[in-house]
Amino acid sequence: MPLPDEPFDSWVEFMAHDHGATIREMARALGLVDRSGLPPAGPQSARMWSTRLEIEQLRNLELTTGRKADEYSAMTRTVFAAHAIRLTSRGRISAFCPSTGVAARYCPECLADSGGRWRLSWQFPFGFACLRHHRLLVDVCPECGQPPRLVGHPLTLVPQPSHCHNRPVAPNGDVRARCGANLSASAEFVVADNATRNAQRAILRVVASGVGDFGIYADLRPSTIQVLSDMTLLSRAARQALVAGERFEWMPAMNADAITSQQRNGKVELRPATAEEVAIGNTVAVEALKDSARVADLVRGRVGTHIAFDQYSPPLRDHLSRALGRKTRPTTTLQIISRTVVEPSVRAARLPAVLWSEWTARLAPRRLDAEIAGGALAAAVVLAGTRLTHGAAIKLLDPDAKGRQVSHVMRSLGRHAPEADTVRAIARLAALVDETGVVIDFARRRAIDYSGILPQDEWREICHRENVLPGSNHRWQSARAHLYALASGNKLARAPFADEAGFPTFSELSKFRTGMPAGVSTALEASVMGFLGSLDIDEPVSWMPGIDAVGLEAEASSSDEGSWPRARPAQSAVEPGGAVAAYSSGRSVEEIAVDHGVARQTVGRVLASEGITTRRGRRRVAMDPDWLRKRYLVDRRTILELAAEVGVTRTTINRHLEAAGIPRRARGSSSRATAIRVDPRAGESPILRRILVGQNATMRAERFLIVARHDTIGAAANAMGVSAGVLSIQLRRIGADAGGPLITHAQRGLPLTLTDLGAEVRRELMDAFGLSEAGDPVPPAGGYP
Repeated sequence: MPLPDEPFDSWVEFMAHDHGATIREMARALGLVDRSGLPPAGPQSARMWSTRLEIEQLRNLELTTGRKADEYSAMTRTVFAAHAIRLTSRGRISAFCPSTGVAARYCPECLADSGGRWRLSWQFPFGFACLRHHRLLVDVCPECGQPPRLVGHPLTLVPQPSHCHNRPVAPNGDVRARCGANLSASAEFVVADNATRNAQRAILRVVASGVGDFGIYADLRPSTIQVLSDMTLLSRAARQALVAGERFEWMPAMNADAITSQQRNGKVELRPATAEEVAIGNTVAVEALKDSARVADLVRGRVGTHIAFDQYSPPLRDHLSRALGRKTRPTTTLQIISRTVVEPSVRAARLPAVLWSEWTARLAPRRLDAEIAGGALAAAVVLAGTRLTHGAAIKLLDPDAKGRQVSHVMRSLGRHAPEADTVRAIARLAALVDETGVVIDFARRRAIDYSGILPQDEWREICHRENVLPGSNHRWQSARAHLYALASGNKLARAPFADEAGFPTFSELSKFRTGMPAGVSTALEASVMGFLGSLDIDEPVSWMPGIDAVGLEAEASSSDEGSWPRARPAQSAVEPGGAVAAYSSGRSVEEIAVDHGVARQTVGRVLASEGITTRRGRRRVAMDPDWLRKRYLVDRRTILELAAEVGVTRTTINRHLEAAGIPRRARGSSSRATAIRVDPRAGESPILRRILVGQNATMRAERFLIVARHDTIGAAANAMGVSAGVLSIQLRRIGADAGGPLITHAQRGLPLTLTDLGAEVRRELMDAFGLSEAGDPVPPAGGYP
């Protein structure tokens, strides 16, 4: 009868000994070898039987012994520790799992009590103590000094239970010679105290149950392999602390002198060889896992920042990320503290390509563009808990997006106090999206053609019902952009009508949403619901998990309802018949409006309701294209300046520029008068006319003059209160404009100096700015008043 916890190879050896047979003869009798479909016995056969039994071998065992195959299968290492091992493609235990190793330890008393029969738990690295005899297991044979089951039992010898079957250290030429030492008579004895025995029980319980459910594992219950990997890491950290003479008050008393693995190269080994050192590390590790603060004590300063955290449990990943703090990249932290429940592509289908605006406002660094940050944060949610790159994650959401945008945002996360919880909030949001399941299939939404969403006639009808002005083409395009972003979750640039006139930027859309009346918002949602319904999509228009679900508070927002001008604030004050008669007699709409004290738009609506087509006109201004080209391109006048000069609107100037084929400058700060015209102080100087033009050109010139008075760029930067990096960039810009480098950087013992070009630029700038050599303004003739 096999004993409980007995390995299969031990039972075969005991059977062979009982029958006076060799291992080969017993294997043949049991049907393990030399049968149809089974290979002949070889040197590694005993090892293979103890690891795994083939189906044909199990069937033969049933026939030869009359006992069920499951009993024999349970005696193999792959079944006994099924939760604690990983197998290779060939069915062998992987060398990278935390349970690898077959050279068994042993308890001499147990061998004596059982007549030399072994235990399965002795054959794994996590076995280090005998709970029956309150002692640590013995590592090696007392005679040959080798692990007693370093090799399988020789096939041609009759086994001698509890005796060492290794080759002798000094072989005498006989290949059949064996050590033969009586292992049950070993005199080595190290007591396993109560804490050590409790640690052994905890580990065996995790191996048997398949999950960890104590201490920090109570809520998430990670797998056995993850727990054993955690134990391996924490064991080394514990032994490192003890070797360094560091002890925490919660640590049980341990003999640090027994930690010997560092003697070889000065570093404590991840997997020590001796049972005593294994017991010390695992005992402290189990004690640490009982409380989060203990784990932090143990890992802080003892875990490298470049370690791969994939193999460890989510609770330990979280503690490692907290202990390492900003030493790890936010992406690494996000990957190690998160669990992947679904495939990244599935999670991406549940997320908009630009994260919900409320989440973006709460999580994004304040200094970044909101739309770019929203896209990067959505990609960060996708890559949480995975090994995806930034580029791969964002491609699942937006094929045209650039991975470096995600990288830039991720580098900025958590650098300031308001963003300290951002990374963990993203990880919790990823878990929340996984658990919630599909509410909106954004992958399908992103593929829809939105060209027909909200026609202009429908927009006007909505505004008419809500009694608000429909506004210009820009407001209609803003409403379309709002519905496109709401329904698809995409960036605005991907809208099929993004190139049409009046299409808003992301910031303009945000202002549109802020000012939109509640009634218009409701009507627009009903419109997009009808649009989706026409495509047989039965989903809510939008969905967003609450920010409070991840332990954050949403940013305070104004509760005031947006408002637009009412469409008919005073229409009842205009009598339709009188207005029609006055207009037909030749009076203008504006004159009628003045008579009634209303806006001319009100009179226009009254006339339109009566079927009267109003006369339309526009002030016609003759504009010479050559004059316009000279003023715009040569004199560098802005559109606003030209409109004021001619006495027309900017729209009129834009129209004439387009008609004349004159390319317009890009909108923004780079088109302001100060950025496109040369500073008057440049005079006729060719160098200054290249330098004193463009946005912030004067500021760069002034800073160059300040740098010229200092020995180093750092000293100048401190004097100005700016960073040396920004100042260096500005100096390179002014040098490029001037035609070459202006300074020679300071070196050890030598101060910063000006190049010949730099000296010339400095001289001309001081003359242009009216400065003396001391940097003070030059007084006018006759002195200051």
